[in-house]
Amino acid sequence: MTAFPVLETERLFLQELTLDDAPFYLTHFSDPDIVELTGFDAPKDLEAAKGELLEYCIDLFRGGRGIRWGIALKSTGGLIGTCGYYMWEQAARKARIGYDLARDHRRKGIMSEALRAMIDHGFAAMELNRIEVLIDPRNEASLRLVEKLGFTREGLLRESTFFRGRFLDDVCCSLLRREWGRSGRDGSSGLRAATVRSRARDDGRPRTCDPR
Repeated sequence: MTAFPVLETERLFLQELTLDDAPFYLTHFSDPDIVELTGFDAPKDLEAAKGELLEYCIDLFRGGRGIRWGIALKSTGGLIGTCGYYMWEQAARKARIGYDLARDHRRKGIMSEALRAMIDHGFAAMELNRIEVLIDPRNEASLRLVEKLGFTREGLLRESTFFRGRFLDDVCCSLLRREWGRSGRDGSSGLRAATVRSRARDDGRPRTCDPR
């Protein structure tokens, strides 16, 4: 198996998640804000969190279907969020992203920093040509974040998600390999953590919350 790619930025390590991270996972994905904007219920207990960690993070990478990193602060070593790729279609050289950040660490440019490293890895090591993201239209912070990184807003997927008795829309945004060198690398953002949906539970963790 290929070694898990650990990424490093000025303030962060993007590192592999293990079952030992289940307590963080349970607390983090029980945040009502993250639950609402990702459109996925919180894990019911620690055992459920371990099951989701295995399915959406550990087995996602082992199966070659994507990568989910834990975002850790260099200063403390503590996990403060996650980000990654899912629905990775290697033949088509495209994948979808998701991300999330704990409340206390939003508005500090952390998710922007993490996503730049993740996108660099996607276009270089994963040889992607297209990266896309689905965002709740109410999540204006996440929309601003990805647009500052160079993503193009392609359109609205009407009532594409069903959560807690409601049909929800998604905004689809994308970034192409040829666009990356002249866009998001130079920008900066201190936006409120955005929450981005990672829909297909069969293909990876459906939760995405950018600095939100």
